[in-house]
Amino acid sequence: MKKIIFVLCCVFSLNAFAYPVTGEMPEKLKTFTDNLESVSATFKQTKILPESTKRFISNGYVKFVKNVGFAWHQQKPSEDVFTSTLKEYCVNGEAKELTELPYFYRVQSMIDKMLNGDMSEFLFAFDVDYSEHKNSWTLVASPRLVILADMIQNLTMYGNTKDLNKVIITYYDGTIVILEFNRSKKDFTDEIVC
Repeated sequence: MKKIIFVLCCVFSLNAFAYPVTGEMPEKLKTFTDNLESVSATFKQTKILPESTKRFISNGYVKFVKNVGFAWHQQKPSEDVFTSTLKEYCVNGEAKELTELPYFYRVQSMIDKMLNGDMSEFLFAFDVDYSEHKNSWTLVASPRLVILADMIQNLTMYGNTKDLNKVIITYYDGTIVILEFNRSKKDFTDEIVC
């Protein structure tokens, strides 16, 4: 156990020195994060499994509050399956601390900070290929930390100066998750319900 902890500490330490992080935001992405206040959006999630020809669809909504974080509510067509606030999550009626989901908690924290205009933590964990187009931007992030790289092949975000439109997560086992966002005029509650 001590050896595992030591190895993980070395991985984080070596990455900290090997990759200097500036945390600077590209122009269009900075405009997007600067203008992003509290916002709610609905989303459709499509999950494609490598061993199946079926596509698994779920819907939900996400609410982002500047300098606070975001709440996430995902549902199947007939039942709720996952709800989270900044600190808690609920699956099928059972409430738990969000820190008990270390992977989700860490990625949520990185994205939250990036949406608040600070890319330093995100750039520490991912190698980023960023491009800007006439009215949009694309960010492709490949994990540099072993803990993330064992699961994720890359994370791709598509947006413009007003909205984050789509996120595609490609896992090493071949699973692809596509999240399509649509800004909502409705202000969703951020209370967790179990």
